[in-house]
Amino acid sequence: MEEIQKLATTPTDSDEVKRAFLFTCMTGLAWIDIKLLKWENINEGIMTIQRKKLSEEADPLTINLNNAAMKILGKPGKKNEFVFDLPTANGCNKTLKAWVKRAGIKKKITWHNGRHSFGTNLIFLGADVIVASSLLGHSTLRHTQRYLRAANELKQRATDKLNIEV
Repeated sequence: MEEIQKLATTPTDSDEVKRAFLFTCMTGLAWIDIKLLKWENINEGIMTIQRKKLSEEADPLTINLNNAAMKILGKPGKKNEFVFDLPTANGCNKTLKAWVKRAGIKKKITWHNGRHSFGTNLIFLGADVIVASSLLGHSTLRHTQRYLRAANELKQRATDKLNIEV
Protein backbone atom coordinates (compact mmCIF):
# COMPACT_ATOMS: atom_id res chain seq x y z
CA MET A 1 0.00 0.00 0.00
CA GLU A 2 2.91 2.35 0.73
CA GLU A 3 4.27 1.95 -2.80
CA ILE A 4 0.83 2.45 -4.34
CA GLN A 5 0.43 5.62 -2.29
CA LYS A 6 3.90 6.75 -3.38
CA LEU A 7 2.93 6.24 -7.03
CA ALA A 8 -0.34 8.10 -6.49
CA THR A 9 1.56 11.20 -5.36
CA THR A 10 4.34 11.00 -7.97
CA PRO A 11 3.86 12.83 -11.27
CA THR A 12 4.17 10.91 -14.52
CA ASP A 13 4.25 11.71 -18.22
CA SER A 14 0.74 10.31 -18.72
CA ASP A 15 -2.11 11.00 -16.33
CA GLU A 16 -4.17 8.42 -18.24
CA VAL A 17 -1.62 5.66 -17.62
CA LYS A 18 -1.40 6.75 -13.98
CA ARG A 19 -5.19 6.62 -13.56
CA ALA A 20 -5.43 3.23 -15.28
CA PHE A 21 -2.63 1.62 -13.24
CA LEU A 22 -3.97 2.95 -9.94
CA PHE A 23 -7.41 1.66 -10.94
CA THR A 24 -5.83 -1.76 -11.52
CA CYS A 25 -4.44 -1.61 -7.96
CA MET A 26 -7.92 -0.76 -6.62
CA THR A 27 -9.86 -3.34 -8.66
CA GLY A 28 -7.50 -6.15 -9.66
CA LEU A 29 -8.36 -5.83 -13.34
CA ALA A 30 -5.86 -7.19 -15.82
CA TRP A 31 -4.28 -4.96 -18.48
CA ILE A 32 -6.63 -6.12 -21.25
CA ASP A 33 -9.70 -5.54 -19.06
CA ILE A 34 -8.51 -2.01 -18.21
CA LYS A 35 -7.81 -1.28 -21.89
CA LEU A 36 -11.31 -2.43 -22.95
CA LEU A 37 -13.26 -1.06 -19.96
CA LYS A 38 -16.21 1.10 -21.02
CA TRP A 39 -18.39 3.46 -19.02
CA GLU A 40 -21.37 1.14 -19.55
CA ASN A 41 -19.57 -1.32 -17.23
CA ILE A 42 -19.82 1.12 -14.31
CA ASN A 43 -23.12 1.92 -12.65
CA GLU A 44 -23.58 3.66 -9.29
CA GLY A 45 -20.26 2.54 -7.84
CA ILE A 46 -20.48 -1.03 -9.12
CA MET A 47 -18.38 -2.34 -12.00
CA THR A 48 -19.56 -5.38 -13.93
CA ILE A 49 -17.40 -6.83 -16.69
CA GLN A 50 -16.87 -10.01 -18.64
CA ARG A 51 -13.15 -10.62 -18.13
CA LYS A 52 -11.40 -11.02 -21.47
CA LYS A 53 -9.18 -13.85 -20.26
CA LEU A 54 -12.16 -15.98 -19.22
CA SER A 55 -14.54 -17.80 -21.50
CA GLU A 56 -17.78 -16.13 -22.56
CA GLU A 57 -19.66 -18.69 -20.43
CA ALA A 58 -17.99 -17.48 -17.23
CA ASP A 59 -20.09 -15.34 -14.94
CA PRO A 60 -19.46 -11.60 -15.20
CA LEU A 61 -17.18 -10.13 -12.55
CA THR A 62 -18.84 -7.62 -10.23
CA ILE A 63 -16.73 -5.30 -8.08
CA ASN A 64 -17.98 -2.65 -5.68
CA LEU A 65 -15.75 0.36 -6.26
CA ASN A 66 -14.27 2.10 -3.22
CA ASN A 67 -13.92 5.88 -2.88
CA ALA A 68 -10.39 5.88 -4.29
CA ALA A 69 -11.49 3.94 -7.40
CA MET A 70 -14.41 6.31 -7.94
CA LYS A 71 -12.13 9.34 -7.56
CA ILE A 72 -9.64 7.83 -10.02
CA LEU A 73 -12.46 7.37 -12.55
CA GLY A 74 -13.56 10.98 -12.36
CA LYS A 75 -16.52 12.27 -14.34
CA PRO A 76 -18.26 9.53 -16.36
CA GLY A 77 -18.18 9.61 -20.13
CA LYS A 78 -20.67 8.26 -22.65
CA LYS A 79 -21.75 4.64 -22.10
CA ASN A 80 -20.04 3.30 -25.24
CA GLU A 81 -16.73 5.16 -24.64
CA PHE A 82 -13.61 3.62 -23.13
CA VAL A 83 -12.91 4.72 -19.55
CA PHE A 84 -9.17 5.10 -20.23
CA ASP A 85 -7.61 6.51 -23.38
CA LEU A 86 -4.42 4.46 -23.33
CA PRO A 87 -1.55 4.08 -25.77
CA THR A 88 -0.25 0.65 -26.79
CA ALA A 89 0.77 -1.89 -24.17
CA ASN A 90 4.39 -1.08 -24.99
CA GLY A 91 3.79 2.64 -24.46
CA CYS A 92 2.02 2.02 -21.16
CA ASN A 93 4.83 -0.26 -19.95
CA LYS A 94 7.48 2.36 -20.77
CA THR A 95 5.48 5.05 -18.95
CA LEU A 96 4.99 2.76 -15.94
CA LYS A 97 8.71 1.94 -15.79
CA ALA A 98 9.71 5.63 -15.86
CA TRP A 99 7.02 6.51 -13.31
CA VAL A 100 8.18 3.80 -10.88
CA LYS A 101 11.76 5.03 -11.20
CA ARG A 102 10.65 8.66 -10.62
CA ALA A 103 8.83 7.50 -7.47
CA GLY A 104 12.10 6.02 -6.15
CA ILE A 105 10.78 2.45 -6.09
CA LYS A 106 13.68 0.10 -6.70
CA LYS A 107 11.90 -2.89 -8.18
CA LYS A 108 10.39 -3.90 -11.47
CA ILE A 109 6.67 -3.23 -11.45
CA THR A 110 4.42 -4.43 -14.25
CA TRP A 111 0.70 -4.06 -14.94
CA HIS A 112 0.17 -7.54 -13.59
CA ASN A 113 1.83 -6.46 -10.33
CA GLY A 114 -1.11 -4.06 -9.89
CA ARG A 115 -3.45 -7.05 -10.01
CA HIS A 116 -1.21 -8.98 -7.59
CA SER A 117 -1.12 -5.98 -5.24
CA PHE A 118 -4.92 -5.91 -5.20
CA GLY A 119 -5.14 -9.60 -4.26
CA THR A 120 -2.33 -9.47 -1.70
CA ASN A 121 -3.60 -6.28 -0.08
CA LEU A 122 -7.14 -7.67 0.19
CA ILE A 123 -5.90 -10.70 2.09
CA PHE A 124 -3.33 -8.77 4.12
CA LEU A 125 -6.02 -6.30 5.21
CA GLY A 126 -8.33 -9.08 6.36
CA ALA A 127 -10.53 -10.06 3.42
CA ASP A 128 -11.69 -13.64 3.33
CA VAL A 129 -9.87 -15.78 0.73
CA ILE A 130 -13.18 -16.67 -0.94
CA VAL A 131 -14.10 -12.98 -1.26
CA ALA A 132 -10.65 -12.16 -2.68
CA SER A 133 -10.96 -15.05 -5.14
CA SER A 134 -14.36 -13.82 -6.27
CA LEU A 135 -13.15 -10.23 -6.72
CA LEU A 136 -10.19 -11.42 -8.78
CA GLY A 137 -12.46 -13.56 -10.95
CA HIS A 138 -10.57 -16.76 -10.15
CA SER A 139 -12.33 -19.99 -11.05
CA THR A 140 -10.72 -21.88 -8.15
CA LEU A 141 -9.11 -21.01 -4.82
CA ARG A 142 -5.84 -22.52 -6.07
CA HIS A 143 -5.01 -19.30 -7.93
CA THR A 144 -5.84 -17.16 -4.90
CA GLN A 145 -3.63 -19.13 -2.50
CA ARG A 146 -0.50 -17.39 -3.83
CA TYR A 147 -1.84 -14.12 -2.41
CA LEU A 148 -2.38 -15.80 0.94
CA ARG A 149 1.27 -16.94 0.97
CA ALA A 150 2.44 -13.42 0.09
CA ALA A 151 0.28 -11.91 2.83
CA ASN A 152 1.66 -14.39 5.37
CA GLU A 153 5.21 -13.45 4.37
CA LEU A 154 4.37 -9.76 4.82
CA LYS A 155 2.88 -10.47 8.24
CA GLN A 156 6.01 -12.40 9.24
CA ARG A 157 8.28 -9.56 8.08
CA ALA A 158 6.18 -7.08 10.05
CA THR A 159 6.34 -9.08 13.28
CA ASP A 160 10.06 -9.78 12.76
CA LYS A 161 10.64 -6.04 13.04
CA LEU A 162 9.46 -6.22 16.65
CA ASN A 163 12.28 -8.54 17.72
CA ILE A 164 14.47 -7.50 20.62
CA GLU A 165 17.59 -9.00 22.16
CA VAL A 166 16.64 -11.21 25.14
